[in-house]
Amino acid sequence: MLSLPLLPPRRPPGRFVRVWGRAVHLVDEGGRQPGGAVALLESGLGGSWLGWDPVVSELRPGLRPGDDGLRVLRADRPGLGRSQPAPGVPSLALRAAWSAALLDAVGVRAPVVVCGHSLGGLYSEAFARLHRERVAGAVLVEAHAPNVTGEVLGRRDARVRAARVVGGAFRHAGLSQLVAPGVRRLGMRTQSVRRGDQSDVGDAYRSAYGAGHCLTEALVERVLVRDLLAELAELRESAPFPEVPLCVLSAPGADREVYEAQAKMSPQGRHVEVDGALHLMPVDRPDAIADAVRTVADEPLSDGPPPRRPRRDAVDGLDVVYDACP
Repeated sequence: MLSLPLLPPRRPPGRFVRVWGRAVHLVDEGGRQPGGAVALLESGLGGSWLGWDPVVSELRPGLRPGDDGLRVLRADRPGLGRSQPAPGVPSLALRAAWSAALLDAVGVRAPVVVCGHSLGGLYSEAFARLHRERVAGAVLVEAHAPNVTGEVLGRRDARVRAARVVGGAFRHAGLSQLVAPGVRRLGMRTQSVRRGDQSDVGDAYRSAYGAGHCLTEALVERVLVRDLLAELAELRESAPFPEVPLCVLSAPGADREVYEAQAKMSPQGRHVEVDGALHLMPVDRPDAIADAVRTVADEPLSDGPPPRRPRRDAVDGLDVVYDACP
């Protein structure tokens, strides 16, 4: 029996633009000064514009003294958030070309600061390598897949088809609006210090993660993680990273060597461990990401140690003092 996708309950913020003939949901905020800096945010696996809300709140003009009116773009990848699904199998090269087309669609010709979290960090690095002339700087946030090991699995197209069949079954059963937001909330409990998302208010999660096709595209990205890691390894051999300001942010703990190696991709790179955060740093420490984006956008990163200032917050009822990222 045929059924239609469930629709989220309210209109999202932002607008829709056409990229390669498909409707793409874009939230475009901040400065419009000629020659002003532009940041392009790339969400993690299965993510949407909503996951960047805490960071964008820190970046909006007027929130901090001396704000230069940074323009911030966050677009939902095809099939995620409120963007229209697209056929085919995603790859880093395809997504890099898609991001370039998105910038063209909104009239951004000058180089941008790319900022990617988790899987989005892979997309951002690939864009920087394949479109060097369009990148002014980069911020990579927990851009690593520590739980994904082993060789690339075969039959890539068959795996993608299977993921779409499973996602379609959830959609036709009317469960996708429950499962996708539920998975996001589960991630908050296991990958966030806060164990809750400040953006999870009212029907925000259903609007951002509950479209019928979101779960399907998230499953597609999940089955392709090893493929994307292998593709990035090949790009690192064939396409040099641009010599631009680069800030690599990670939570304290394991895999320090991985993040330090990422910082060495650019002579202007640095690695900063951010206290008070787990993998979902956009939720735990949005201020650290915003500071890194602003620093990279304003000027090359210095070789000296990052300035440190205390920030006080509440985690599970406890008063915790963090050290801020530069």
